[in-house]
Amino acid sequence: MNSRSNFHRTQQWQLAERQRYLSELEALGERVRADVERLHEEIEKVGGADALPSNKRLDPLFIRPLVDRHEKLMRSAAEIDAQIAEARAAVEASQQEVKLIEGALVHRGLRFEDRLTRRARRSI
Repeated sequence: MNSRSNFHRTQQWQLAERQRYLSELEALGERVRADVERLHEEIEKVGGADALPSNKRLDPLFIRPLVDRHEKLMRSAAEIDAQIAEARAAVEASQQEVKLIEGALVHRGLRFEDRLTRRARRSI
């Protein structure tokens, strides 16, 4: 196997890994957004974020930990969305690289076939 086909296989492997990473990030983002929604509903059921007492020691319904967790999850969701955008850009760049390499291999293969047909014509 020559170096070009090895390089092509490496590029395809990198593309597959980047696509896998993107799909995992998207699944993680969905789970975090579902947790955010679940916490939001739980906070609303208890009385909403407006029911937070001014004194943390007088929090009989323990709303503050829920609100804090909700805020952390919102920040995590934003970070994951940024990572998803970066991963999509990396996948698109990888797809372009693979297409260029495949095009070069096809072009090289066609030239090789052309050489074979010329040799076959000469021998006739």
